[in-house]
Amino acid sequence: MAKEFGILSQEEYKHKFRVDNAVAFANPANYGLEKNITTLTRILAGVQRQKFYTLAGQALTDFIPIEVGTGAYGKNIMQYTIAQVGATFESGIIQPGNGMNKDANVDIVIDDITIRNNFWRMKYQTTKEIVEMSKVNAETFSYIEEQERARLKTWQLGIQETAFLGTTDGLNFGLLNQPEVTVNTSLLPVSFGEMTIEQLNNFATTVVGTFFAQTNSTVFPNTLVIPTAALGALGVPINPEFPIGTRRQYLEDAFKAAGVPADFRILHTVYNNTAGTKGGQRYVLYNRDADTLTMYIPKPYTPYPLYPTGSLDMISDAEGQFTGVWAKRPTEILYMDVVTV
Repeated sequence: MAKEFGILSQEEYKHKFRVDNAVAFANPANYGLEKNITTLTRILAGVQRQKFYTLAGQALTDFIPIEVGTGAYGKNIMQYTIAQVGATFESGIIQPGNGMNKDANVDIVIDDITIRNNFWRMKYQTTKEIVEMSKVNAETFSYIEEQERARLKTWQLGIQETAFLGTTDGLNFGLLNQPEVTVNTSLLPVSFGEMTIEQLNNFATTVVGTFFAQTNSTVFPNTLVIPTAALGALGVPINPEFPIGTRRQYLEDAFKAAGVPADFRILHTVYNNTAGTKGGQRYVLYNRDADTLTMYIPKPYTPYPLYPTGSLDMISDAEGQFTGVWAKRPTEILYMDVVTV
């Protein structure tokens, strides 16, 4: 018999709900609603919320194309692939008068690629007593609003981490750990912060060519994602004796001179600090295009109204659906690892 709440029936859930709240009310300080203060204590307005790592002025879509609303409630998302096979161009050269049915033939092979869609749910629970108690504090706040903020932040941070590292169950991969992407451990003998001018010159003159050759000379990169730990090194002069331009300017000019698009960007994350071989730094050079890699959010974060379980208890549900990062053309992504000894 199906259970209304996963492994629990509605009655079992109500019982657990009330037991949990009974424990909480035995010590109201557990909920932070009761605090001992003195006449010299001043209560400040508002609430101080927990702070988490975010992308520091960079949007997630700066790194990965994200498509929202495609494939909701599908178990997988599939896309057809077509490859050209058959005769070469020169085999189409004919000699007039040689007769019929001697023309070269071309054909296509149709296949598909797929990625799994993940279904996500999260609840929070509250009681009338908890809501009312938060309203009568010396400094009032909305308990329900804070619960909703916490759940939304859980979704946002989860999507952010999935976008870069995938999920810990190994079923979804992120930008930094695609299994089919080539890992190069020779282009960066040390991190940007430790490079000599000669090493930086060598990197700038070889990296674009290495990437271009990997794509069979079909596309140039337009995005370089570096570890946040290496970001400070880009702001220093390329030559301390002649502090005219920075290393960032030098690299951007070198990349553009080598043929990368005018919109080439250098971005950074802390996830890159330890995503490489043996926990070292990982730099990622790639073509940021929806045909190269995409993350899908088939159903965005969707909260539902509180509903009662009895007269005094309330539950709120939320759902969402997401994929990992789909590397459709892994040859257009290059990992460059600084190997730690």
